[in-house]
Amino acid sequence: MKTLHLFLALLAAVILTSCSQQVDKPTSVIYLIGDGMGFGAVSSLLLTEEEETGFEMAPVIGLNETCSANNYVTDSPAGGTALATGTRTCNGFLGVGPDSVQLVSILKKAQQQGKKTGIVVNTTLTEATPGAFYAGVTSRKESYTIAQQFTESNVDIAIGAGLSAFIQRPDSVDLTEVLINKGYDVYLDWKSVLSSQSEKFVGILEMSDVHRRNKVRTTASAADGAEVCLAARLAAESADHDTTRFAEPTVYLEKACVKAIEQLEKNAPNGYFLMIESAIIDGYGHNNDAEGMVEEMQEFNRTLKALVAYVKKHPNTLLVVTADHETGGTCVSYKSHPINQPEDIQLSFNTKGHTGTVVPIFAYGAGAENFAGIFQNREIPGIIERLIGE
Repeated sequence: MKTLHLFLALLAAVILTSCSQQVDKPTSVIYLIGDGMGFGAVSSLLLTEEEETGFEMAPVIGLNETCSANNYVTDSPAGGTALATGTRTCNGFLGVGPDSVQLVSILKKAQQQGKKTGIVVNTTLTEATPGAFYAGVTSRKESYTIAQQFTESNVDIAIGAGLSAFIQRPDSVDLTEVLINKGYDVYLDWKSVLSSQSEKFVGILEMSDVHRRNKVRTTASAADGAEVCLAARLAAESADHDTTRFAEPTVYLEKACVKAIEQLEKNAPNGYFLMIESAIIDGYGHNNDAEGMVEEMQEFNRTLKALVAYVKKHPNTLLVVTADHETGGTCVSYKSHPINQPEDIQLSFNTKGHTGTVVPIFAYGAGAENFAGIFQNREIPGIIERLIGE
């Protein structure tokens, strides 16, 4: 009995000692958000991927409660706002509290600490999740206002889609010109993004460049109003007349993230904060598209593995992966699923909307241990802020 008491005392001492040790302080933070990515989506990858996935490489796993301020089931604007600002708001609100007052995001707080900042998404730059990190409106439909607020965000690197909100505007203002006048290089094609050596640029690409499922082959031309866009005119003047398309939508997110990090690392003594959204998981949940969900999670995994490999080489970096909510009630339901034929796995869905189920958190690198447990979505940016502020 005395031996047991001695063992328990020693165990308690070890726990107290480990808890009292100073947590590694991350210099840089990568915040990867899978829109609509719940346990069903993650399961679809784990059960169909033969090699170790990025999720399985996580040393720390937690749970994220995704409620909004006024509903157990959040929408994307409120879910993104909680993850960005640490405040739960009403469904429909973006970057503002329930009182409609502008909130300060973790991206803004990183800027206040002298960190460079970036946003990479495989959707429009004015969508709900990225918008929550720099904008403040009471409706995600205010895309023209969100685009204008983006020009005031001071983000160093941004890559995504959505040119129309910047140039096809009711006020006739060319926001690419505004960005250029603020010192940004503005690119409208994937080749220019990949070849850029600029430390301050915005890539506003075609949706078909950033996601494989968009079958519409549009171009930055008169149809999009690009003839009045300064970025398009400057690109035309310097064009090498090579009309080859350089879009690589199946590997876009991975390569865009690597490019953003490459540029953010330059002249960044205080590190950087990079927010990434894999947005289309949500769409496959809404459409109850099992095949698309599996393919999208495979693409997500390629991006995640590249980021995990980076963190291993840069141990002063914190990588946090989570979701704003779950979509579709996605699951692998009971039916004939031969264990040796993972390609035959069929997902089931119980809704075409969002659900209020908890979603996973995966953490890697400096300070990752702080994400073991069950958290409300609003707590996550607060933990990041504490870690980078220590």
